[in-house]
Amino acid sequence: MVNYAVLGLGLMGSALCYDLLIHDPTSQVYGFDKEPKQREKQKLKLKIFEKRFHVDNLDLNDKTQHTLKQVLIENEIAVVFGAVDYRFNFGLTKICIESGCSFVDLGGNPSVVQKQQGMDKEAKQAGVTIIPDLGLAPGMVNIVAAHGMRKFDSLEECHLRVGGLPQEPKTILNYQQVFAIRGLTNEYLEDARIIKDRKLKIIPSLTDVEKISFPEPWGELEAFNTSGGTSSLPELFEGSIKQLTYKTIRFPGHAQFFSFLKEFGLLSNEDFPPNPGVTPREVVEYYLVKNLPQNQLDAVLARITILGKINNQVRTHVYQLIDLYDTKAEFSAMARTTAFPTSIIGQFIAHGQIKTHGVLKGEEYVPASALIDELEKRNIKFEFIEYQEK
Repeated sequence: MVNYAVLGLGLMGSALCYDLLIHDPTSQVYGFDKEPKQREKQKLKLKIFEKRFHVDNLDLNDKTQHTLKQVLIENEIAVVFGAVDYRFNFGLTKICIESGCSFVDLGGNPSVVQKQQGMDKEAKQAGVTIIPDLGLAPGMVNIVAAHGMRKFDSLEECHLRVGGLPQEPKTILNYQQVFAIRGLTNEYLEDARIIKDRKLKIIPSLTDVEKISFPEPWGELEAFNTSGGTSSLPELFEGSIKQLTYKTIRFPGHAQFFSFLKEFGLLSNEDFPPNPGVTPREVVEYYLVKNLPQNQLDAVLARITILGKINNQVRTHVYQLIDLYDTKAEFSAMARTTAFPTSIIGQFIAHGQIKTHGVLKGEEYVPASALIDELEKRNIKFEFIEYQEK
């Protein structure tokens, strides 16, 4: 029997708990959230698992509460899942190492991930496994991309294109909130990391807008540079691939809208002079949360395109995913493709399929074939297409 802890019971945390309870049927799952409404909502949603699903209050900002370390030790937690704001992930990494627990999170912020990777020695000494930057992208898509690239004898290009979109677009943005708004604006504000001419390059986000098409009803969309999406791929493949890029997919006009906000300082982290202590970014995020549609039918689109040589023949491999909202289980496509792969990887750690200790790169240590097999059991399926130059 394995005990898991899920920190944060929002859209992703709820799906994490569900997948752990379904696919590790002897496990005990402890879910924590500071919001009473969120705790009660998940207790009701997962009521059929009430003997194995335990919900409690935990505010990571409240130092007067019993500490997370105590909670993890008392409940003999094997693996902790971080489904909270990325700003907590470094601190959670330290606590998990001190508690003797393995830890995985949804990442998304390269600066935080870099700090976590600096804890590799401590994690090894504690005999625990830490894998940051999981989820959809960074995460599942990057692991599949690395797996695909290793099939080539020599590499030329790899392009990752990923996006979460509403099935019925509304508002001027044709967008709905499918994950934390702070994570969304972070992707647009921080620089992107790519490989160009076999070297790591840092470029601004919201740039190099391109047209991209998917089968109907999606049609023509746009994709543009965003931060965090390449995760560890540049470090792993610098020097061995000519070009590696990551772009986020949206309905046309999205990049221009957020470029305007960015250019005019409306996403600034500096105090707003008439109201010190409040930043323009916080105000914009508040109104995005207030006005963007939520909890409606969504889809996740992903395409990985790899160009290189196998047996001296030029080949192009394409991995394409279109995942839709699960109306039966009531989980969004974004929650499915973010939480389920993270749950699978946490289970790999708990059951010894990932044995290495330290702070690991998912693209390097997660068994991709096993991950793909488990994803297919959850009806998350990549279509594979091969083109061979004649």
